[in-house]
Amino acid sequence: MNSAKIIDVARLIKDFDIPEFRKRQDAYARLGISPTLAVIMAGEDPGSLSYLRGIQRFCHSQKADLQSFFCADSHQLEKILHDLNKNEEIHGIMVMYPTPFKTKDTRFMNLVDPAKDVEGLHHSHLGYLVQFEQFKDLLKLKKLIIPPTAKGILYIFKRYAHLYEEIKIKEGRYPLSFQNNPFFITGKRFTIINDSLAVGRSLALMLLNENGSVRVCHRHTPFKEVLSLCENSDVIISAVPGDFVIPSSHIRPGTVVIDISFDGNFEYPLIEEKAGILAPRWNLTEKGNRINDMTLFRLLSNLYYLIDAGLPPGVIRRFHY
Repeated sequence: MNSAKIIDVARLIKDFDIPEFRKRQDAYARLGISPTLAVIMAGEDPGSLSYLRGIQRFCHSQKADLQSFFCADSHQLEKILHDLNKNEEIHGIMVMYPTPFKTKDTRFMNLVDPAKDVEGLHHSHLGYLVQFEQFKDLLKLKKLIIPPTAKGILYIFKRYAHLYEEIKIKEGRYPLSFQNNPFFITGKRFTIINDSLAVGRSLALMLLNENGSVRVCHRHTPFKEVLSLCENSDVIISAVPGDFVIPSSHIRPGTVVIDISFDGNFEYPLIEEKAGILAPRWNLTEKGNRINDMTLFRLLSNLYYLIDAGLPPGVIRRFHY
C-alpha cells in the first residue's frame, strides 16, 4: 500500500503518547502507585482471547499491572464485578463485550463502579458525553472517561488537524493535494457504519460535540441508503463485523476512510486509489501503526484519569502532565 496515504498512528504514539506516558509512569512510581487493570473474560471467544493477550503485552510494556478473570455465567460475572469494585488495589475494570449471556450487556456496564470504569460505558460517563462535559471537577483536573476506540479516532483527527496546519504554514500547502484540512471536524460530513456504545454511538456524540455533521448506520439501515451516504461523505468510519463491503465506486475521491473491522469493510486495493487518506484493515499495515494500537494507548490514558480522580488536587497539579 502507498504508505503516504496511511494514517501514521505510530508517529502520533511516538511523538505525543510515549513522552507523556513516561512522565506519568515516573510520577506514579514516586507516589508508590502501581496502575492496575482488571480484565474480565466472559466465554471463550477466540477474538476476545487474542485481544486479552494483546492487552497483557501492552500493559507489561507500559509498566502497568493486569489481572485477568474468567466467568462462566452472568451470576459469576456479577460477583467478580462486585468484588473488584471493592478491591482498592484495582484502578480500572474492563469487561470483554459482547458477553455470551442472555442478560443485556448494559446491565454489566452499569454494575462497574464509575470510578473504575476504564471503558467509559457506565451510564454516568455516557451521560456526561451527551452533555459534552470533559471534567468531573470545577478545577478541570479530573478528566471524564470516554470509550477508548472512539476516543482514539477523535484523537487522530485532532492531532492530524494540527500537524496538517503546521505543514501548510511551512510548505504553503496541505499534504496529498488536499485543498482544505481534511481533519478539521467542524462542518465535515461523517458517515459512521456501526452503532455500538463502544464505537459508533459514542464516536457520533464526540463528533457532534465538535460540530461535525454525523450520520450513523446500523443493521436496519437499508444498504442503498448506506451507499448514498458514503457517496456524499467527507469521512467514512466503518466497524461492521463479518461479510460487509462498501464498493469503492460509492466513495468520492479524497474521502478520509477509517476501517476498524477485523475482516475489512472496503474493497482492497481499490480503496487505496479512492481514499484521500486511510486507516486500513488491521493486517494491511504493520503492528504499532493500527487503530487497535491507538485504542490501547487511549485505554491506558483512561486508567491514568481514573487514578488521578482519586488523588488530592495539589498532587494532580504536581504530577499531571
